[in-house]
Amino acid sequence: MHTLQALIGMLFLIGVAYAASTNRKAINWRIVGAGLLIQSALFVLITYVPAINGVFSAVGTGFAKLLSFAGEGAGFVFGDLANPAKFGFIFAFIVLPVIVFFSALTALLYHLGILQRVVAGMAWFMKRTMKLSGPESLTVAGNIFLGQTEAPLLIRPYIRHMTKSELACVMVAGMSTLAGGVLAAYVSFLGGADTAEQARFATMLLTASFMNAPAAVVFAKIMFPEDDAEHESGQDRHEADEPEDSTFISAIVGGAFDGAKMATAIATILIAIVSLIAMINFVLKDGLGDAIGVNALIASTTGGVFDGLTLQYLFGQVFRVFAFMMGVSWAESLQVGSLIGQKIVLNEFIAYLDLAKLKEAGALSPQAILISTFALSSFSNFGSVGISVAGIGALAPNKQKILAQIGMRALLAAVMAGFMTATIAGLWLSVL
Repeated sequence: MHTLQALIGMLFLIGVAYAASTNRKAINWRIVGAGLLIQSALFVLITYVPAINGVFSAVGTGFAKLLSFAGEGAGFVFGDLANPAKFGFIFAFIVLPVIVFFSALTALLYHLGILQRVVAGMAWFMKRTMKLSGPESLTVAGNIFLGQTEAPLLIRPYIRHMTKSELACVMVAGMSTLAGGVLAAYVSFLGGADTAEQARFATMLLTASFMNAPAAVVFAKIMFPEDDAEHESGQDRHEADEPEDSTFISAIVGGAFDGAKMATAIATILIAIVSLIAMINFVLKDGLGDAIGVNALIASTTGGVFDGLTLQYLFGQVFRVFAFMMGVSWAESLQVGSLIGQKIVLNEFIAYLDLAKLKEAGALSPQAILISTFALSSFSNFGSVGISVAGIGALAPNKQKILAQIGMRALLAAVMAGFMTATIAGLWLSVL
């Protein structure tokens, strides 16, 4: 049943993208097929081939160890407030320092040239297998490790020459993946204080981030197919700018400050969004729900998972079909649909926090937790559209109008890319 469900889900997602395509006749189905095969191969190799699984498991274990290093830094500054064993899980003192630490670490790896070599190798692979232009493949590969505003810096000189299809690929890739800092934060609260659980979720999120890269290409090229076959944005252009000379200390300091800005922004947004959700839920549940008498009905029909007419319940009803198509049982589709809705309309941080609560309460099966973890692992939300348009547009002002025009469709492509990754993961889990 799960296998058939996932196969139908894959066709459904491709169908949605096809319906939203800007030029159906120009779709290169070879790229689509190659991308889906690469996604499947990545999941099967990472999950079931012992040698490769061992490498990714080791990386996941390394992630868990790195979290402990972030805890040392947080403990030095905040004392026992950063110790969950004494004061419980305090988000500001446990998760936000992780973002600062990983941002500094990423900056150091970039300064040492390690990150560029990894990205270049992956870009070469994607260029050969999916026939992308050089700048496209470089930014898609870069987004596996970097954020949606940092990765385009790798191709800054080329952006002003890009076609609409190439710009869409850059945007979709940015919204389809996760930066290392926030990925580490999700590991910290999905895994809790258990290092084995941290390693398990780190492996899952890393796998999802790798799989989302070819998925982004698939949906970008279905919805924005290249209609200028002779164009090559990297042809006859100078090489990408090298970073200015700096010391490793300045790289660490710069990365840490960038991480602090990100952590501050995340904390600010979370305070605003959680407060607004509480206000809206008060109006919906204590106002409208009580007035029309549906709260008790909702609580009884959902087994107490939702206690009345809330925003989370409405999200679940809207997106439960997508959750079901990805391989989640219908009984759990309401909860997973709610997470998906929160991720798209609000942001993935809110969704992952709720997923952690559901996991802790034992409200979801292992299959539903895995599919949810994969489906939420991207920056594809409404806020990211503005970030992408502003970030990429600042590097190429002559393309800002095009970026604004394609923004919402690019968001749909990124959402579908994340859903496809989750669907393929569910498919292979049911087959093997």
